[in-house]
Amino acid sequence: MEASVGSILDAISALSLEDQELVDEIMRKRIIEAKRDEIRADYLASLEERAQGRASSGMLDALFDSL
Repeated sequence: MEASVGSILDAISALSLEDQELVDEIMRKRIIEAKRDEIRADYLASLEERAQGRASSGMLDALFDSL
C-alpha cells in the first residue's frame, strides 16, 4: 500500500513535537546518506568510463580545442 505525502504529513503532525523532531532528524540523515550514495555511484561510474577509454581528463582549454 502506497501512502500519499499528505497522509504521511498528517500522521507526522499527529505525533508529539519531540517525535516530529526525531522524524525530521532521521529524514535529514537519510537524505544526506542517499546523496552520498548517489555521488559515490557517479564517481565509480566515471572511473569505469575512464578505465574503458570513454572519458578523459585534462585542462579546459584542451577540452574546447577537441570540440
